[in-house]
Amino acid sequence: METPKSRIYVGRFEAEGPVVYVVGADDLDRLHPLAEPFDWGKDAQGAAVELARVLLTDASESEPPENVCRRFADQILSKLPRDGFALQRETVNAWLRRAAARDRP
Repeated sequence: METPKSRIYVGRFEAEGPVVYVVGADDLDRLHPLAEPFDWGKDAQGAAVELARVLLTDASESEPPENVCRRFADQILSKLPRDGFALQRETVNAWLRRAAARDRP
């Protein structure tokens, strides 16, 4: 079984607005929203759900259900500081594992 590469998600505000980068050992990529622009913090609402969807999909390599994205946005992204953040891929995946365990009957 291959161990996933270590990645850090870095959100910051640039001239065009909020952006999120994926920093790996050998690369730097920018995440792109599919539906609406990204945002985070307590007032982000729908834009935080879009960010949650893209982060969770990148970290787990499969797209999670909408309700999981909403919970991640509410529990994690809404609490991030407005001026920027850094989240490790393993932190995102650990949250997903806990969420999956809670959802099991």
